[in-house]
Amino acid sequence: MMAIRCALAIVLIALSSVKGQDPVECIHPYVEVGGRCLLIDPWVKGSMETIRYMCIYHSGDLLWLDDVYDCDFYRALMDHLHENKLNEHDYWLGITDERHEGIWRYLKNDQDVRMGAPYWAVNNPDGSEAENCAAMLTGNAYYWADVKCDSEYSGICRYAK
Repeated sequence: MMAIRCALAIVLIALSSVKGQDPVECIHPYVEVGGRCLLIDPWVKGSMETIRYMCIYHSGDLLWLDDVYDCDFYRALMDHLHENKLNEHDYWLGITDERHEGIWRYLKNDQDVRMGAPYWAVNNPDGSEAENCAAMLTGNAYYWADVKCDSEYSGICRYAK
């Protein structure tokens, strides 16, 4: 019986450390999605600048990804959008190449953006000098696309700790 309890304890410890992250508690109006705190507002639309200011007003910034858990988080985000019927809207990403054409960086931390699969749509970014911002578009199955910064899309804000 003692051996079974020890084995069970080891399994529980192993399972609890699989993610390697502590539970996340989000402040209102943010909700936890994939270990991050997000504010997804599909009903307010505006230019990238307008939506970014909305995020900053709520102590966040437009969506950015981390290096370590980015694919898992993005998958969790896609699941959340579909499960909550938020998948009929286009959303801004906190990504631009406005400072240096062709060099895509996150607005929040000025880190390089991963190019190509699994995020960007085929032939995106396409190198157009008029399209300096990035969005997740329903027409691209939420693969990223470069778009004009004054287009009007909804926002996904991530809490900036």
